[in-house]
Amino acid sequence: MYEVNEICKNGSSLPLTTDGHLRIVFIGTGSAFAKRRRQSNMLIIQGDHHVLIDCGTQGPLALNDVGLSVLKVRCYHPTHSHADHIGGMEEVALMNRYTPNAEKPDIIILRDYQDLLWSKSLAGGCESCEANQGRPLQLNDFFNILRPQNIEIDGRKFWSYKHGPIELVIMRTRHFPDTAISVDESQWCSGVFINRRAWISGDTMFDADYPIRFSKMAEVLFHDTQLFFGGVHASYQELNTLPDDVKAKMYLYHYGDNWDKPETWAKRATDFTGEPAKDGFLGWAEQNVAYDFK
Repeated sequence: MYEVNEICKNGSSLPLTTDGHLRIVFIGTGSAFAKRRRQSNMLIIQGDHHVLIDCGTQGPLALNDVGLSVLKVRCYHPTHSHADHIGGMEEVALMNRYTPNAEKPDIIILRDYQDLLWSKSLAGGCESCEANQGRPLQLNDFFNILRPQNIEIDGRKFWSYKHGPIELVIMRTRHFPDTAISVDESQWCSGVFINRRAWISGDTMFDADYPIRFSKMAEVLFHDTQLFFGGVHASYQELNTLPDDVKAKMYLYHYGDNWDKPETWAKRATDFTGEPAKDGFLGWAEQNVAYDFK
């Protein structure tokens, strides 16, 4: 079971520990270009361990919103190389290397994605920071690399990393380009299944089998959505076609700034209202509340 609780009461900072239970906090729930609810990055906290899933361009600001910083978060897991997911990672790297007394944070990352993240995104601002180093800096100069291992669940291949009591089961998603018909044709992007209790889809085009499969294992589902049809995200319209029992376990996140004005994006619809609870979902994922799993 899980419950939704208020955090940061009376302006207090979000603790990066719990009494042992699993806690998920979306420090942002918006789309790549959202201005109202930050970008979709989330903190996973249990006991004395935590992981930040993605740190986008607004990630450091979103951490500041809850009284934290990139110096306090000690473990990161980037899912793919769009700026709303890794745009803050250069700040993470540089602040932790060049702030006095700071230590290298951890990064949970597959080898396949590590080279892409570094060479195509982070190296430009990081590798030449120390001319007297005698060599270009690498990702492992800025982070302790934590490597997930191959696993199988129901005959399907995934990756898993256990960070203390937190297990991240990592799976590929079909996100971009929009012509990709399978994950093998897609650029690197991933979702996560947390402690085999809470599933976060990651950025993905609509693939009905994907949430249906995990709905049989997860207590709650969080699914990427956009408010229009087409492109590289699952649309609200498409997600509304999922079976009722799947929708009944699902919150929607990664939505645009007009999510709460369905008259601007759903007024012509005949099969949904644009209000998730009325359409059979649990609702919109909320920013800066705690989803606490007991």
